[in-house]
Amino acid sequence: MRNIIILLSISSFLGCNQGNINNNEILNGQFVEKNKDGLITIVGHFENGKKNGQFIYFDNKGKLEAQENWNNDELHDLQITVHNTGKIKNSINYNNGLKNGPYKKFYKTGKLQESGSYLNGEKNGQIIWYFDNGEKNILYTYENGILNGQTQTFSKDGALIDEGSYKNGIKL
Repeated sequence: MRNIIILLSISSFLGCNQGNINNNEILNGQFVEKNKDGLITIVGHFENGKKNGQFIYFDNKGKLEAQENWNNDELHDLQITVHNTGKIKNSINYNNGLKNGPYKKFYKTGKLQESGSYLNGEKNGQIIWYFDNGEKNILYTYENGILNGQTQTFSKDGALIDEGSYKNGIKL
């Protein structure tokens, strides 16, 4: 009898960790994973074994690490990752598994480190790196993931240091 109670307890615990599993072991419905201390590390949703909807990730101490959205097992819409300081680390948009749209990266202090945009998984347009004091550091121009266009480099006090240009990834 004691073994049956232990077996039922283990089955119940595993069921909570793995979400709802049907006879073919395909995940369906709400998914919750816990660490060995019982703290939730992942909350999400599966449909027919594929990630669908929002997933939230926590570290082993329960602090938020990331939030992302899925559609048919591909990243879709906004993904946010978090520094261990609690400040946002990255904010990136996805469309059907590819980085697409504006993105931002931040220092642990919360100040902006880099901003720009992706098109079909490639950096595209102006990409700006910032010093930790908020001033622009470097401005690059990308076209389909290749340096193509104007570049500028600034000092930490905001003065323009250098200007240049790239064509098809080659500095002119």
